[in-house]
Amino acid sequence: MKPLRFHPDVQRDINRAMAYYGAISESLADEFWTEVSEAFRRIERNPRGHHFDSEGLRRFNLERFPFNVLYLEKPDRIRVQVVRHNSRHPTYGRKRRKE
Repeated sequence: MKPLRFHPDVQRDINRAMAYYGAISESLADEFWTEVSEAFRRIERNPRGHHFDSEGLRRFNLERFPFNVLYLEKPDRIRVQVVRHNSRHPTYGRKRRKE
């Protein structure tokens, strides 16, 4: 199993979503975090199990929350590029360096 590595801005993406849901309810923020964490585990277990988008990144859609995770598989790791809301502009997070 390849390890997950994260673009430095992914933490900011998650923090913003957590702040939004936390303003509604602390338990809702916890539920968001639980689903994002499970998404990371599922990506790590099966990185090729999710479809490509138009720019070659793979996309994992959360089930309950309107967010998706864009990532790419490298020979030695899985690089999570962005966690974004489905309504964000389609290019949001695409210009992040793909190490």
